[in-house]
Amino acid sequence: MLTKFTTRAMSLFVALACLATTTNAQQTGIGNPYAVNAYQQVYSGVFKGGTAVIGNTNMTSGVDGVAAMNNINGGDNRGVGYTIYGNDNQAMDFVDIDGVAITQNSSSANLSLPAGSNTIKFARLYWGGRIERSAVVSKPDTLRKVKIRFGNGAYNNVTAPAANVDQYGLQATGGDWAYQTWTDVTAFVQGSGAGTYTVADVPASQTTNGTGGRYAGWSIVIAYENPNSLLNSVRVYHGFYQIASTNNDPKNISVTLNGLNVPNNSLASTDAVMSVMGWEGDGHLGATGNNPQGDYIKVNNVVVSNATNLATNFWNGSITKNGAYVTTKNPNYANQMGIDIDEVNVGTGFGIQPNATSVTVTFGTEQDQYFPSYFAFALRVKDPLVTIDKTVADASGNNLIESNEILTYTLTGTNVGPGVAKGVFVVDSLPTNVTYIPNSMEVISGTGMTIGAQTDAVDAADKSFKAVNGTRNYVKFFIGTNSTNAAGGTLQVGQGYNVRFKVQGQAIPGSVTNTATSYAFSEINELFTDVSTAVISPSGGPLSVKLVSFTGVLNNNKTATLLNWITESELNNKAFEVQRSEDAVHFTTRTTVGGNGTTGTRHSYSYTDALNTNAKVVYYRLKVIDNDGKVSYSNVVAVKLDGSAFSVEKMSVYPNPFVSDVKVFINSKQQVTANFRVVGLDGRQISTRKVAIETGDNIVVMSDLQNLPKGTYILEISSGDEKYIKKIIKN
Repeated sequence: MLTKFTTRAMSLFVALACLATTTNAQQTGIGNPYAVNAYQQVYSGVFKGGTAVIGNTNMTSGVDGVAAMNNINGGDNRGVGYTIYGNDNQAMDFVDIDGVAITQNSSSANLSLPAGSNTIKFARLYWGGRIERSAVVSKPDTLRKVKIRFGNGAYNNVTAPAANVDQYGLQATGGDWAYQTWTDVTAFVQGSGAGTYTVADVPASQTTNGTGGRYAGWSIVIAYENPNSLLNSVRVYHGFYQIASTNNDPKNISVTLNGLNVPNNSLASTDAVMSVMGWEGDGHLGATGNNPQGDYIKVNNVVVSNATNLATNFWNGSITKNGAYVTTKNPNYANQMGIDIDEVNVGTGFGIQPNATSVTVTFGTEQDQYFPSYFAFALRVKDPLVTIDKTVADASGNNLIESNEILTYTLTGTNVGPGVAKGVFVVDSLPTNVTYIPNSMEVISGTGMTIGAQTDAVDAADKSFKAVNGTRNYVKFFIGTNSTNAAGGTLQVGQGYNVRFKVQGQAIPGSVTNTATSYAFSEINELFTDVSTAVISPSGGPLSVKLVSFTGVLNNNKTATLLNWITESELNNKAFEVQRSEDAVHFTTRTTVGGNGTTGTRHSYSYTDALNTNAKVVYYRLKVIDNDGKVSYSNVVAVKLDGSAFSVEKMSVYPNPFVSDVKVFINSKQQVTANFRVVGLDGRQISTRKVAIETGDNIVVMSDLQNLPKGTYILEISSGDEKYIKKIIKN
């Protein structure tokens, strides 16, 4: 006995009864549709995962048999989804596929879940049918009982609370009941996982030929979390309505489902999945010449249809997913004659707008009767990407740093989306060879920011401050709507910031490399970062020599640095002085290499510098000397002498397998520029980018992989002569 089902379901129902005061649906309509149980939201969550629905019929045609149950085009030119067969004029018998003598009826369906770890957040079992009143009167708890099993295991007896039964009398006195019953099976599905579920002894009455309208079946609606899936906002609604037509006159009802909370991003077609279940839909009843609209469902007044569910006969007894019949069930009928379970994409064309809090669903019929049940929505929540671009301007305007010169750094960025960014802030950790100018922070523009001059203190005057971490000064700006002086706010797609501050160089200027980082969090608090680096050196301006490259790497036994540089052209070039430093500020000359005067021919140069130092890092630059005595300087190259800058033990790639984004966690011993490259197994380069890696922990997001075909790829991360390779799998 699964007595825990009853306990969990009762607890859930009490919670939902409280929730219903704010999430009950609103309804309007014409004719006589009836809300047995008005729609209310019974589950909501935002996580990586989605929804799944399974189910089956527990009845079959007793006269026409499998031929009737599998007929999906009756030959009357109304198309796939119509049939000449229905349960109105059929002797409907029980299906019993389990081979267990004690069960009267049974059917199964297979649950598929994504690869990897799945956490079942919500699972509710529904069963229903049409039953003679006398069967219920004689045993009042009849509708509350059913059996369920996983695989070939033993059946578990389930008894739902009395409050979990929705029923509708099809006649004022006597006659049949149409009903549905539900209970929570979250723990059962979590413990069982993907596979075959069988439900038996669904309460219902069989019929003889001509009685008509009998049906029985079941369904499970599931919300699951999977770290390899896309981020979705999931909502589940429960209800039970009678939609019926008398005398072939049209009837409809519109229901507003509140609490939808559409994410603040645009939706593609597959970004919004609607799952719906209904009872007693008939494939042979739909549009006719006198009833052109047929049996339909509208979302925000737009008719829903696909290849298997026509606009004029959506409720046709099918179990489908995006226009294809679901076949992983036993018995595998195309026409269930009494139960519809359909998943459809509604991301585009149905008026579901960013930030919408509700959706309106309209049910209509012109000659049928059916009973809509649950709805489930999975709405894609997209990741933010707050960019940062950093520039530096020197006071003299000649693009070089001179003695004690003031430098102005400007940081600009935008949430290029496609998702909303939360908790947004930027940090600029200043290099040690500059001095911060007090109270020089300024906000030029920015969503939710205090415009104008900023104080250095953490105070109520603005939302930025200057502080010290160890020996490094840094500045921090909190950005976005509802930001404070201690926390970042929200940036919608397209919103951004523009801030600046000043530093002063040293008396003996050296090359200044300064990196800033933007931080933003997604709906589920995943961190996304972007980095930008600005470099200014004592030469700053154009070289008389056009350098193609300048590199330095350790030799194999790490006793010398191998320096190589290539020139594209040279103008009046006398020589190159190879200079070395241990602090990137004070340089000494190691050797002089003759130049080639004036030439438009490419030339290659090299020098091997013996390492007679205990420093962990050495820096090299080229001093270019012209024949007329003018000098200029190349960029500075850092060479690490204490092993790898990356800590491979603290490097991880996740999620893997992935769907759209790959994140790389790197712990680095120093500031380096790393090359990130994704290649196919055939060696074809897919993606490449350069990333400035800061000292300490870094998270790098590879956010341009969503369009890759499924398969295996190689992620290569390199810096200098160091390389890290990881196999990644796209699902």
